[in-house]
Amino acid sequence: MEHENLTIVSVYGHNDGASAIPSIQKSVRELPGSQGMLLSISKPENLPEDIVWHRIGFLDYMMYSVFIMHSLYAFIDTDYCLIVQDDSWVLNGANFKPEYYEYDYIGGVSHAAMVGNQLLLQGSWHDKFPRTLVQNGGFSLRSKRFLEAPNRLGIVHNHAQDIHLWNEDVQLSCLKRHTFAELGMKYASEKTIRDFSLENVIPTMHDDFDFGRLLGCHSTCRKLVSDTHILVNPICVTSHREPDFLSFLQSIGYTIEYVASNHTQA
Repeated sequence: MEHENLTIVSVYGHNDGASAIPSIQKSVRELPGSQGMLLSISKPENLPEDIVWHRIGFLDYMMYSVFIMHSLYAFIDTDYCLIVQDDSWVLNGANFKPEYYEYDYIGGVSHAAMVGNQLLLQGSWHDKFPRTLVQNGGFSLRSKRFLEAPNRLGIVHNHAQDIHLWNEDVQLSCLKRHTFAELGMKYASEKTIRDFSLENVIPTMHDDFDFGRLLGCHSTCRKLVSDTHILVNPICVTSHREPDFLSFLQSIGYTIEYVASNHTQA
């Protein structure tokens, strides 16, 4: 596939975003025709010429979510954008399915889901039904019309005391999903997002999952620092089937380095 109508973008409002360069470059190579873009408070000295850069103001963790909902649209000229970070990138562009462009929002399975009016975390929702999965925003595909909708149609970010409910992916894929759906926005199904990206390896959902089907991944436990080198926080290796996923990454050419870290990113 060619992806001329896709911008691969990373947003860093707390530093120059240099750490996201490997993820942007890797993702652009995996999705031929796409354009790489970095939005940050200053321009990295080592920014490749083929990555477009725009200056933005300072964003803390909570301001990041508001920016994604209400400002990102202004920088995107293509029909779609794919959000990546230094801990999220395209693993295998050959796994990009044409049907992904039929959706206005698609993000991978996250560790969180709404069950009734309660947000359950750390995969504790895996045996609960009915549920609405939080589609991970840190690696997510969004249409231009979806990016524009909050400002154009007056869908305002809800200020929430719970930091998890504040997050833009919770707001867009759960709390306001019904509103967007009524306006004709299309969300990917639970089955579809399982192949789109992986955050945590969730019991039941990923018990027999073939990691070779994944388009991408996103987790604060794994950070891409070069084209084939991943830093992994050892504390994460104890989670369900995470060692299997790391072995898979090694089997496709990545080297794994275990480094204790407090690395976090919105």
